Amino acid sequence: MDKNKLSVITISITTFDSAGRVDEAAYRAHLRRLREGGVSAYLAGSGSGEGYTLTPEEVDRLLAIGVEELKGKVGVYADGTEPRTTREMVAYMRRVEKSGVDAVRIMPLDIGHASKPTAKELEKYHSTVIESTGAPLILTSHESAGYVVPLDIIENLAKRYPHVEAVNYGGKDTAYLAELIRRTKGRLVVHCAGSTNGLSSLALGGNGFMGNEGNIAPALANSVITAFEANDKEAVRASFGKLMSLARIVHHYGGSSVRGVKPFLNALGLPGGTLREPRLALEPAEIEKMVKAVKELNLPELAGRG
Repeated sequence: MDKNKLSVITISITTFDSAGRVDEAAYRAHLRRLREGGVSAYLAGSGSGEGYTLTPEEVDRLLAIGVEELKGKVGVYADGTEPRTTREMVAYMRRVEKSGVDAVRIMPLDIGHASKPTAKELEKYHSTVIESTGAPLILTSHESAGYVVPLDIIENLAKRYPHVEAVNYGGKDTAYLAELIRRTKGRLVVHCAGSTNGLSSLALGGNGFMGNEGNIAPALANSVITAFEANDKEAVRASFGKLMSLARIVHHYGGSSVRGVKPFLNALGLPGGTLREPRLALEPAEIEKMVKAVKELNLPELAGRG
């Protein structure tokens, strides 16, 4: 991964047909939207990708399609799901390491029943997983797991293992994000997970941000990066302001559960597909409100749809 490159990474949806099968044609069409919008993608993830509902064979196929559609044009990364044990994450690594993706994300360890791993356990978990593969790797420290990875551990892993190339931080602690960037600058590519901290990440010297808003408006998400690179403060203000308006709408109508995102895309004639149990799509009246709210943003890439 290019340590000097700025980018947006979208946690891609997984398109299912009415029978609950992976809709490959719709998936390709969705990935092309991301590619044309200029955003990179995490595939088969546990959030927007509904990764916990996927079989290993489906994950293999999704990654293969992703590599065909995105490799060499935008970043394409294997996401996965939070493991209960180190053994689970090692098995996942060995399964996807030859898929051809640009990097694989090590998901946060979730030992269950709201228990949190100790620093010693986290160091052992990460070092064991890292040593199990030679694939380029992305570390993750995310508050959704109920904890963040101590900065000392991240810094030491970055120094010890050359194939650890990036780290994602998901949370609201800007001081943690700033220190993470300071400690790993020049060694790791750093993205904040969630677009709301996007400008903080860029201003502090990070490489960009992540978020599922790119599933709806990839060009808008990428416009924040292009405006920042051009040092166009007014364009940054305008593009990031609209992205935050979209983020507020998406969060209100289902967020990363994609209960609103998928039916919204369907309503606009874009590839969205169905959700897999136990998730259920929002009611049509709620989707109508979401469509109305997004249309009021007047996003050029959605003009004339719906």
